[in-house]
Amino acid sequence: MSDSNQNPLFTSKLLDLLVSDIFKKNGINLEQGKEKLTDEQKHAIKELVQDLSKQVDAFVKKDNSTNKADNAE
Repeated sequence: MSDSNQNPLFTSKLLDLLVSDIFKKNGINLEQGKEKLTDEQKHAIKELVQDLSKQVDAFVKKDNSTNKADNAE
């Protein structure tokens, strides 16, 4: 997974998926819900996605390092 700053299309699609899933679970029309989000909420969601992306990257790198060490034994 690449850094979200390098792949804004990925971040946009992930953000849309997360928001639409939350709206669907709560019975909210996607377009109406997006219109009601404040700029602060949109920014917070983007930051959350970026943080999660960094955590996933770190986890994958750690997992790959562990697997390489296990295979070397």
